[in-house]
Amino acid sequence: MKKNLFIALIFLSACASTQQVSYVTGVADAQIDLPQGARTVTLLNRVRLAYPYNESTTLLNPNNPDLLNGAFNTMRSRIRSQNYLRIFSEADQFKHTANGNFPLAMSTANLNQVGLGSDLVISLEKFEQHIEDSYTIEIRRQNLGNNTYREVDFIIGKRKIDVQLGWRLYNVKTGEIINEWEEKDNYFYEAESTSRQRTTNLLNQNYRREMINLGVYYGERYANAVSPIEYRRQAKLYDNGNDALQRGIIAVRQEKWEEAAQIWQDGLQVEDKRRKKAMLLHNLAINQERLGNTTEARRLAAEAADQHPLGVQTQSVVGFAPSAF
Repeated sequence: MKKNLFIALIFLSACASTQQVSYVTGVADAQIDLPQGARTVTLLNRVRLAYPYNESTTLLNPNNPDLLNGAFNTMRSRIRSQNYLRIFSEADQFKHTANGNFPLAMSTANLNQVGLGSDLVISLEKFEQHIEDSYTIEIRRQNLGNNTYREVDFIIGKRKIDVQLGWRLYNVKTGEIINEWEEKDNYFYEAESTSRQRTTNLLNQNYRREMINLGVYYGERYANAVSPIEYRRQAKLYDNGNDALQRGIIAVRQEKWEEAAQIWQDGLQVEDKRRKKAMLLHNLAINQERLGNTTEARRLAAEAADQHPLGVQTQSVVGFAPSAF
């Protein structure tokens, strides 16, 4: 009998139309205070890499974009994952040749041009990288066995990257610079071998990975500073079966949960089919859970279970109450 009931529940739930929705459970503030209501952002890269070519064997040409791209791409992906700011557009305009200084700030007219439709512009504006290799010799003892040793020269290669990187955050409506953020680092990594050529090859093999990782670090730092983190939870809502279910899901998609709850409540008063009552009660229970009203959510779930076996599934989501009361 229990087995047959379980199969029936699976069949009934499969026939009921649902949509996956999400709702906010909390917001963690960012380090930088944003204007009230600002939620849309344009991302802008103003940096142009145009260093003169350098033929030195130890002073490398710094036009490699790995660090720059790593910072910008990570900032973009982290802002998306934090769910608070919505990236409206991206641009690659108003370029400034990298020289370790901030360019002139964007004018209000330029901001309105590049950030049309956005509340904010996050702009990568300052960049500098000076890359230099140096080598030292370290004498080490190598064990040959039988208590026999020999001295071996190890070539220690050190690649030093002096980095400067800067962001600006603009208010599109006012033209104000909300924040100016700078990173400065004397970064380095090392490799070693018994030959200079092998040491150089190791430095080169690791170069792209080191630059991307450093860029990722800078991009994450700024995204965490500028964007709050919105925590969301997912749930399934019934979206079809009567007019109230259809109109309610539309309101939820527009983030109008209070309106949706009123639609479901009104629909409950006129609905006479127990299965559809259970679906409406399910949606109302999810809304109460969203508001943090666990007791009321469980009461509604128990009432849904009293109306129709679909309600048992609601109880498995929000929890069980002894009975509807």
